[in-house]
Amino acid sequence: MVSVTAVHGDITEQRVDVIVNAANREMRGGGGVDGAIHRAGGPAILDDCIARFPHGLRTGDAGWTTAGALPARWVVHTVGPNHVAGERDRSLLESCYRRALAVADELGAQSIAFPLISAGVYGWPLDDAIDAAIETIGRTPTRGEEVRLVAFSADTHRRVQAQVLRAFPPETAHASIGGLFDPAPEQWGLRGDPYLWRALRSQFATTPLPPDSRELDRVIRDAAQAVIGAALSASDDAHYVPEFDPGHGMSAGAVSREWWNTTGIRTLIDRFEARDG
Repeated sequence: MVSVTAVHGDITEQRVDVIVNAANREMRGGGGVDGAIHRAGGPAILDDCIARFPHGLRTGDAGWTTAGALPARWVVHTVGPNHVAGERDRSLLESCYRRALAVADELGAQSIAFPLISAGVYGWPLDDAIDAAIETIGRTPTRGEEVRLVAFSADTHRRVQAQVLRAFPPETAHASIGGLFDPAPEQWGLRGDPYLWRALRSQFATTPLPPDSRELDRVIRDAAQAVIGAALSASDDAHYVPEFDPGHGMSAGAVSREWWNTTGIRTLIDRFEARDG
């Protein structure tokens, strides 16, 4: 099964087999990610675009060129729909990811780095762009082993990471703190709590268990507070975390500090003590 991770960084610096470029139909370079890839990769990419795609590419399609000076083997160019210009058929956006993965498979690529296609100057709504990327990657067969979703903005990365952990939770090591998070509780306080649970599970996936429950409480509490940017002991119960809000209604994005103090952390400590005994 392919490994999917969220990466905060510059897509032109990803050391992978394939870097995906969010191109325009003319395939002659442009702004945003497209311009950055052409600048970093040098003129060899444009020369190959002209040779391979004399008439450009259709929206939703993909094709490959050399990666030039980039730390990758190939660039797979795909043309996303321009939401600002009225191209709002989500199937075209999904096609970009499917076609890019198919071209990467044809090349024999094992690792591929995607930007969020159409989420920049093309104006596709961010949460739906993230959703389309994750859903399509998740249901598209690929022979590749690693997919990265790369965001340059820290805020965008946090939103992508929250959704990646929802859809592609990492495996946890034996005797790790992360292992205490399996399985997830059946009932939550608010709708942001499952996102925090997954974020902590991922953070501690390979962290060895501490010597005692007091240390476990401190470690989990400190990490939770760092993720949500607020103290769990605050008197105001609900705390809104934007990246935990996929836009689904009332309590989306809200973390219940009372639930974590009375149920969430207590559940983890009970599991720890049961293992210890």
